Parts: sequence; C-alpha cells; structure tokens
Amino acid sequence: MSEGTLWSADLGELHVDTDANKGLWGYLWLQMDKKTFKDWLDATLADLAAAHNIELTRKLRRFHKSFYEQTIVTLRDKVQADEAFIYHPVPLTYMPLVMHATRIHCDARDASACEGIAAVTVPHPEIPEWQQRTGSIPFASPHLGEDGVRVTRSYPADSAIMMTSVTYHWHTAPGLPDVMLRGHHDDPEVVAAAMEPLDDFARTLRLPRSR
Repeated sequence: MSEGTLWSADLGELHVDTDANKGLWGYLWLQMDKKTFKDWLDATLADLAAAHNIELTRKLRRFHKSFYEQTIVTLRDKVQADEAFIYHPVPLTYMPLVMHATRIHCDARDASACEGIAAVTVPHPEIPEWQQRTGSIPFASPHLGEDGVRVTRSYPADSAIMMTSVTYHWHTAPGLPDVMLRGHHDDPEVVAAAMEPLDDFARTLRLPRSR
C-alpha cells in the first residue's frame, strides 16, 4: 500500500462529537502516520485481547491490521466519512464493527426523504428482492433533534454471507448539516446483539455547535 493512499500527518478537526462510554467505543483515526497507526493498533489489540481473555496470535493481528488499513482507506477516500468509531465488545475472532459518521446536506421535507437515507431503503438491483430485508423506524436524538430515522437492512453479500447494515440519519435544524451514522457486519447475530448499545451510542452524537 503506497504512502499517499493511507498515511497522512494531518489529523484535521473533529466534525462529529460524542461522549460515549470509552470502555465500549474506541475512536478510529481516518488520517494518521505509519508509526501512529502501528502504536494505536498494538495498544488497541492488546487491550481487546485482555478484555476478551483471548490470545493475540500473529494471524489475528495480521487480520486486524489488514482490516483497519482497508477500512481507513475506504471510509476516508471513498465514503468521505468525518469520523469512525469501533464497538469494542465484538470478540477479536470476528470482523470488527465500525460505525462511521458523515455530515450531509439535505433540503428535503423530512429525514426519510433525503437522498442519502432513501438510497439504503431501495432494494439492490443485482440481488433478488425476496433475499433483502429492510426495516425503518423513527429515531430521535437529544442532540440532533426529533426528525431522525434508523434503517436496518440485510442482504446476501455472497452465497455464504448475509450482510447486515444499520443506518441512522437526522434531519437537523436549518443552518446545521444533517448527520448520518452507518455501519455493517457480516454476522447478523453480532448486529442483533449490539443493537441496543448502537442505539445508545447514536444518541450521544452531536455537532460541535449543537451542544
């Protein structure tokens, strides 16, 4: 992986804030230099291995190193996420559950009509509709307002994996950008077990100006 693809010394400024429980949630820097990434990965994996009482093997470390390298590139360069957060209770033997927050602009009447959130409710054109499941509920936030929605979606990633995504979106007050929080996992049971903590975490998000 080239230096210019992943690594940057410019950490930028915080776009979306949270006071979530640090025992449950970790911050994933989307821009950091190589040494900082190594130090962060070593410390994070050691802490999680101790918390889950599991041996941190070389295979597990390689898996997580590759996962986070690819995730950082995808979230920063393709998704253009503002912040990313890691849910720590997921065991190291599973794919990590990473939630990313993005500010978007939408002038639609309400949250459910915004382009970003509408996209996750439309069936994937290359997957039979009967294989896809989508659910949507109103989701208020003490910091981002009452006009919010949570969308869950399950769909086959391939013949053996059922991917589950969770998306939160808040249509904020005039003059403030909307906030979208998204994440996905290849084990529906992991998402189901994390749903209540995900909801609790989503309610902690705020824009710096909305405190």
